[in-house]
Amino acid sequence: MKSVKNIIEEIQTSPLFNDINDKRKFLSLLSKTHQKLIAFIYSKDQILYFACKHNVGLQELKKDSNINLIKELLKTYIKFHPDSNLKEIKDIRFFVASKFMRKKEKIKEIFKINLPTKFIEPSDGKFKNNIKDEENHALFEEIRKLILASK
Repeated sequence: MKSVKNIIEEIQTSPLFNDINDKRKFLSLLSKTHQKLIAFIYSKDQILYFACKHNVGLQELKKDSNINLIKELLKTYIKFHPDSNLKEIKDIRFFVASKFMRKKEKIKEIFKINLPTKFIEPSDGKFKNNIKDEENHALFEEIRKLILASK
């Protein structure tokens, strides 16, 4: 019987995974700020599509300087990885993945657990109250009662 690690390694080395792996490697070449703007990328009909997370990201990536940067990175990537599936790409396009982002937020909300964080009292309420002043002595006794009540 194969272990989970062996199965994952086998999937990652399969030819079906090469396309995803190529896109992941190419995406890692972009700057961190550009990576944060992009939800995912995919290719179709010799066009590389960039799905942006937000309209502002779309505007940022549509700048001529960023388009030229991405095209140059693509050429460089193809030069170092000639067997890549990205060598057929002729154009790049951008769009906002609003439906994808809404679904992603819904999934986050579903799996978000709203349990209040339980405060663990470090004291167990066992301490000597050597205070002579009656007012302060009563205050510390009240604190002791609160600690014991929270247990």
